[in-house]
Amino acid sequence: MKDAIQAVLVDPTGETREELQRLLGALNGVWLSEIIPTYQGAARRVAEVSPRLAVVDVDGDPVQAVSLIQAVIQADPGVAVLPVSRVRDSSIILRVIRAGAREFLTLPTQHAELAETVDRLCHRRDDPQTPAASKGPQVIAVTGAAGGVGCTTLSVNVATTLAKTCGHEVVLADFDLMLGSLDACLDIIPDQTLQGVVQNIERLDLTLLKRSMTRHSSGLYVLPHPVAMEEAAKIDPESLRRVLGLLKAAFPTVIIDTSKGLQSSDFVAFEMADVILLVLQLDLTCLRNTARLLQLFQQFEGFTERVRLVVNRSGSHESEISLKKAEETLRMPVSWQIPNATKAVHAARAKGVPIDAIAPGSRIHQSILELAKGLKPQTESAAPKPRRGLFAAFF
Repeated sequence: MKDAIQAVLVDPTGETREELQRLLGALNGVWLSEIIPTYQGAARRVAEVSPRLAVVDVDGDPVQAVSLIQAVIQADPGVAVLPVSRVRDSSIILRVIRAGAREFLTLPTQHAELAETVDRLCHRRDDPQTPAASKGPQVIAVTGAAGGVGCTTLSVNVATTLAKTCGHEVVLADFDLMLGSLDACLDIIPDQTLQGVVQNIERLDLTLLKRSMTRHSSGLYVLPHPVAMEEAAKIDPESLRRVLGLLKAAFPTVIIDTSKGLQSSDFVAFEMADVILLVLQLDLTCLRNTARLLQLFQQFEGFTERVRLVVNRSGSHESEISLKKAEETLRMPVSWQIPNATKAVHAARAKGVPIDAIAPGSRIHQSILELAKGLKPQTESAAPKPRRGLFAAFF
C-alpha cells in the first residue's frame, strides 16, 4: 500500500491526455488519481492532492507548463515531476530542467519505457524497503459469451483460492452493475459497494479504501455491485477506470467478474486487464457465441492476445462438441478445463461458500487450484535494466 505511486496528470491536449491516461493506468503500482485538463489552477490542485508523481504535458503551452513545473517543485520538492512532449526541442528540455525536472520523456512512448522512467524518477528501484517485483497478471477479467456458463462461480473460487495461497492481497470486484451476485455467492453483507467508492474516490486514499471494504473469511477483499439499480446507471466508464486504477494501486491481484451482456463496464475491464479468462461450455450455442466474441475482440488492439480459454463443466453428458473441435473452431488452445461437478457447485452456492468448503480435494477443487496457480504472481528480484539518459531521445 505505502509503495503505490499516486499520480496526477496535467494535460490540456485531448489526444495526448487519452494516450497518457491509458499508459499510466496500465502501470502496476501506479494510481492515476486525478486528470487536470488545464494549466490554470493546476499548481494549487497538485498541492492539495500531494501526489508522488505529477506528469505534465508541455506541448499545450510550454511557457505555462514550465511555470507550473517550477511552482509544483517549489511548493513540494517531494513531488516527482515528469514533463512529456512530442517535440524534441533542446531549448524546452533545458527550460524544464532549469525549472527543477530531473527527467524528460518524449512521446510517443511505450509501456516499458514509461515504467522504467517512473521507477527511476520515484526511486523505487534503489529503495531497499521496496518489495521484490511481482511477476504475473495483476488484473484478471472473467467473462463469457453467454449467461449461465459459470463465470461468477469461477471468479469466486479462483479469487478465494488466490487469497489463501498466493501470499498477496486479492480483491474481487463485481462489474455486473445491474445483476451481480458476488455478495450472495460469498454470503457477505458489504460495508462498501462500487457506487460508494465512485462517490468518494476524491477523498479515499489507499488505506481508507482497504478499511472500508468487506473482507471474506478467506482473506479476500470484495467490492460488490451497487445496491440500487438506479445507482448502477449513474456509473460511467471514466469513473470505473479511476476505480480500477485505485484498485490496481492498492492490490497486487484484482479479479473482475464482468456482466454477461457486454456492457461498457465490461470493456473497461477488458481494456485494463492483463488476462481475460473467457469461460465457455462445449455446446453449439456457446461455441458459436464465443467465436463471435473473439471476432469482436479482434477489433480492439491487444484484447485477443490476453484471452485464455477456460472450458467449464468439462465431461458433462450435455457436451455436444469435443475439445479438439472447439479448439479448431476457435483457432485458440484451451488453457484450463473445469470438470463438471453440478452437485458440489450448487451446494456451495446455496451455502455461500467456495468449493473447497464443500468438496476439498475433489477434481473440481484440484482444477481450480491448478488454474489459480497459473495466475499466481511469482515474486522475484527485478533485474537491473540499462538506464536511458535524459537526452537519449536525440540519438
